Amino acid sequence: MSSITGTILSARGQKYADLDLAAGYTKRRGDLYDKIEHPQGLISLTNPEYFLMQDEMLDHIKTKILPSIIIASLTYYEGPFGSKRLREAMADFINTNFAPSSEVAPECISFVSGVTALNEVLALSLTEDGVGLLLGSPIYGSIAPDLQTKSNYELVYTSFGDVDQFSVQAIDRYEQALRQAESSGRRYSCEALEALMRFYNKHSIHLISNEVYALSVYYVDDTYLEFNSVLSTNPSGLIDPSSVHDLAAAGLRLGCLISRNVDLIKAARSLARFHCASPLSDAVAALILEDKRFYASFLKRSYMLNAAGIPLSPNPIEMSTGQTEAYHDELPSRFRLIFSVNR
Repeated sequence: MSSITGTILSARGQKYADLDLAAGYTKRRGDLYDKIEHPQGLISLTNPEYFLMQDEMLDHIKTKILPSIIIASLTYYEGPFGSKRLREAMADFINTNFAPSSEVAPECISFVSGVTALNEVLALSLTEDGVGLLLGSPIYGSIAPDLQTKSNYELVYTSFGDVDQFSVQAIDRYEQALRQAESSGRRYSCEALEALMRFYNKHSIHLISNEVYALSVYYVDDTYLEFNSVLSTNPSGLIDPSSVHDLAAAGLRLGCLISRNVDLIKAARSLARFHCASPLSDAVAALILEDKRFYASFLKRSYMLNAAGIPLSPNPIEMSTGQTEAYHDELPSRFRLIFSVNR
């Protein structure tokens, strides 16, 4: 197939073309490993996918979910921001598993087609050109294209040095990064979350918490903190509740926004028109979340690392990759390795 090149794009379109965000998917890399179909295939240890639990999930979808799909799932359904049934199921799931300080209502929940889409929705809705977004580092490597592709604002990365990024002491480093801008599977303690809320409230900054891995926390020993959701922290006297927004996910290319800010909810649902959650994915996710016995069993099985013979290191391990750009780290010492690949 021949291609046409030339100045046929707008400046905005050319910017998107130059980013070439599809390159990572279009490069020919060969077949991925499968012990039956492609025993000599490539093994990817990069994408955060839990391959070890895919058989259980697929079997449940085939045997329990698909027979229950209704014809409405092949229509526009109830709009692009998640059906009432899905929002009610997610609200119940959050209230059951995240111990929010005040109950999350279905009206506080909106869905779009994935967390990447949700990042863009928040960037467009909460920032002006030239405004900065304050981030801790190291951080998820694709956060920059997620947030900056369509929004002209700065990402301000916070340097922590020898200060624990997940402690109350980290607030001073955020203060320094904020002043400069104006001029790894760890968990936050309740005290650190409260300190963060005070800091954001002091500077009138929106607090966005990405808790997509909230239920993928594994026990190591008693020195490791339990997971604490932002929702479980009572914001009274700490921060305006309308400035706290929590991200969660039900998978299947669904991104879930939880917010009590009425204007942000309206903005997100307007932009959901361009990031519509698939009605089929909507229906599948709702049925999964409504089946408490299944998801409790699924989560319990997903925690069985010791039974699978997968050791965990109780202490951090430094391994240098020689590059710091991918995760915006201060030192070339961290990388992400996905171990949940079937043999």
